[in-house]
Amino acid sequence: MAMEENKSRLAYTFYMLTLFLCGAVLFLIGFFPASYSVAEQENSVPIDRPTTLHGEKLEPPPPSYNSFILFLIDALRDDFPNESTMPVAYDKACMKLSLHVDIPTVTMPRLKSITTGTLSNFIDIALNVGHTEQVEDSLLHRLKQRNAVVSFAGDHTWVHLFPTEFTRKAANNDSFYVNDFYEGDKNVTNALESELEKKDWTLLILHYLGLDHIGHVEGHDSPKVNHKLKEMDKAVKKILDHKNMDNYLLMLTGDHGMADGGGHGGNTPAETTVPLYLYSKNCSKYTTSTKRYNQIDLTPTLALLLSVEIPTMSIGCLIPEMLQTLPLEHQMYAYFYNAHHLLNKARVKFGHESVRRSDYYVWYQNATLLHKELLHPLRSGDGSGASKVHYENAKLNYLRVAREISGQLSESLVKFDYGLIAVGLALTTATSLHIVLSVLFLDVATEQLHLGRLKLGQLLLSLVVGIILNIVGHMLDQLIISTMLQSLLLVLPIVASVYLTIDVAQALIKIALPPLYSRRLKLSIPLPLSLLACFAIRTLSLGSSSFIEFEYKTWYYLGNTLILLIALKTLRRRITKANVELDGRHLHKIASACLWQQRKIFVVLLLLTLMRYLHRLTSIKSTLMLFALLLFWARLRKFTDTPQAIFNGIAFMLVYSFRGLNGQVHFFVLPQHLTARFVLPVLVLFWCCLALVFVLGYRTALPQQHSSHSLLDGQGPKSNLLKLLQTNLTCSFMLVALLHKVQNIVLLPTLLITLDETYKLCEAYGTTARKFSVRLVHVYKIIMTIFVARMFYFYQGNSNSLSTIDLTPGYIGQTSYNPILVGFFVTLNTYSAEIHSFLYLIVHTLRADLRNVGIIQMLPSYAKAADSMVTPLYAALVMLPAAFYLCLMVGFRYHLFIYSVFSPKVLYDCYTVLVFYLVFLSTSLYFKLFKQDA
Repeated sequence: MAMEENKSRLAYTFYMLTLFLCGAVLFLIGFFPASYSVAEQENSVPIDRPTTLHGEKLEPPPPSYNSFILFLIDALRDDFPNESTMPVAYDKACMKLSLHVDIPTVTMPRLKSITTGTLSNFIDIALNVGHTEQVEDSLLHRLKQRNAVVSFAGDHTWVHLFPTEFTRKAANNDSFYVNDFYEGDKNVTNALESELEKKDWTLLILHYLGLDHIGHVEGHDSPKVNHKLKEMDKAVKKILDHKNMDNYLLMLTGDHGMADGGGHGGNTPAETTVPLYLYSKNCSKYTTSTKRYNQIDLTPTLALLLSVEIPTMSIGCLIPEMLQTLPLEHQMYAYFYNAHHLLNKARVKFGHESVRRSDYYVWYQNATLLHKELLHPLRSGDGSGASKVHYENAKLNYLRVAREISGQLSESLVKFDYGLIAVGLALTTATSLHIVLSVLFLDVATEQLHLGRLKLGQLLLSLVVGIILNIVGHMLDQLIISTMLQSLLLVLPIVASVYLTIDVAQALIKIALPPLYSRRLKLSIPLPLSLLACFAIRTLSLGSSSFIEFEYKTWYYLGNTLILLIALKTLRRRITKANVELDGRHLHKIASACLWQQRKIFVVLLLLTLMRYLHRLTSIKSTLMLFALLLFWARLRKFTDTPQAIFNGIAFMLVYSFRGLNGQVHFFVLPQHLTARFVLPVLVLFWCCLALVFVLGYRTALPQQHSSHSLLDGQGPKSNLLKLLQTNLTCSFMLVALLHKVQNIVLLPTLLITLDETYKLCEAYGTTARKFSVRLVHVYKIIMTIFVARMFYFYQGNSNSLSTIDLTPGYIGQTSYNPILVGFFVTLNTYSAEIHSFLYLIVHTLRADLRNVGIIQMLPSYAKAADSMVTPLYAALVMLPAAFYLCLMVGFRYHLFIYSVFSPKVLYDCYTVLVFYLVFLSTSLYFKLFKQDA
């Protein structure tokens, strides 16, 4: 019966986690639509360029240049080009401007903004690795309609977005392979040299990736950054000095910037500001300017210079400095056309009557009247002072109109699907509360609260209510689903939400208002006030943008405080107990002895403080890595037998060798060609050692290997389940030692030491209580595991900014981009502390025997709680803050920092639940297959 109950608890936890993730996905789809769909029909916005103004005929200006070159350097931040890094590009620029880049600062949405003139959705950051064809209108579509030749070389993202718009293309198919610093860029330069010999193209797009890759792998301050910038400078010089470049406009810019750590995706100035340098044969007509414009402003400006229609989706303004070489009449037409385009979008979006009553409509009327008066003097060549005053006033009013409408249209693009948000929120909240109640009232959850049973009548009622809600939601346009199949599938999460909500409501009523003939239900799990207070503080702190940006400080403070608080309580209990036994004699000796007993936990607190400053220990990183690997090997020794330990030690030596060959730690001085040749064999040997450790651990689970002898020299585990989980844990730790940065490897043994000593502290605290409770020990261990895991997550250098994601581990040992392997390695590296802390808790619970702290082994076994209580409670504590944060997101949906601070955090939280879900699935599979041997 106990085994069946444990299996049902695992199945119940699996269902709750699955439903929670389904709700989270629905919420994210509703909160971040896959694309910004405008409310108006785009075909209702006039496409053709205006040809009349108050009865006066207008002639759209011809192309301003014969050739246009968009020279895009990925991750080129504004302060990178200067006199020393790019001397030619810096000195010969006719104009140096800056562009503000909207978030998310990743490539695909930035390319959309450059070509369409509209803002991208935040969720595009998740779609950055899965490109789809760009269906919206763009500059490239306009050029293709005019049969203009457009050539491209560089990042293959362009080809995915515009598969048929390029006349010639030379795409780098391994754009995501970040270890490629030079080869891809050489191919782009070769394509550039080939295109310069041709004279048939109107637009040439070059997208260099090497700088971005260097930033991801080695950081923004790598010496290779300057070398790469000089390489880009030479490519610019090739263009400027080529004999065929006569009437041209070269635009040097970046798609986004680079954070100080080398990544991008966040909202720091280094990531959101990029340079825009302009080059032309006729620099004398330009005037200097230090103004900053929006990246989307490049689209309508280029459309006017190319003499094509402004893309329908464009909401950008013009960059006046780029129009200075045009005749005044053509400049006036450009300002008029852009204002006219945005006014038409505003009429469709907000209504004709609303536009007519607006201030910007008055400005527009004044500008057009002045423009009309200017037409005759401009065409006759009259450059009088009055004409110049009219020109400046008309230009000013056109720009005011454009900026005002652009701002309003930008705000109107923030759209939410409240139907999906409501369904997702209901499902995540209901599942979180359901599993929390189920764990808190573990002993009566099934029998009295009926939380673990499937009730057919309630299911039918939920089905009827779900269908009605689905129909009503569609009738009220609150659920906007494109296909009938999606509408039918949406019934399932609605029904699940209704069913779980009824369950939770009934349970709360029974808890709060028990029948007269029964006793009030009591909690099955004790809830220590100190743990609850720390957990509540952490959860409530999610409501502040500052606390989210600096969340690591919250975890550092609460984690250390909690360990210190438990240590002091345990110390007080031990002293009190010993003092009573000795009738108050030798109190100072008792205190000293008790303090000495807990010396290790204070050493742990010192270690945790030192871990905050790992980034400052670069001068001793070689010694630190050697010491860390040796200590790590010693800590893993208790999970392995002698042959495994030997191969484990060899693997760690190979990890050091790999880092040494890459120049990251002190190593034998070898010629460059030998160093490159040794890297691959070292990695192959490492994988062989890892495989041997894995096979040696798993051999005991094979039928022919079953025997009664101990795996660990007589001191081994009692079951195949524990042997397999320990082998998995060891192999996973070995792999993470390869993936971690050099300075972060010391975190791995420190994590094991911290968890070990914290668990001993929790056991000591429980055994010194007046009334011992095994469940109280479990609660302390679970919550402390979560706190320790989060502390080490931030010690590693992670944050709530997407720019701190380290992509380098995903490419170790790879020669091309494999999204599955890259995703697995990056996730394992980033969430190493979270994954291994949970696995270590399970292994520890299965190994635990409280006899070592003076408590006889109880029935049912202490280890039985691994799947019946530990896993469900851990899942509940992971889900509950995430569900709370989803609720906060709805309240903060119009917050100033919703996309820069709150949105990255919600992605991190949901992905954390997903990672736990995958680890839980793999662990549960072992419980299902081998639990009977425990």
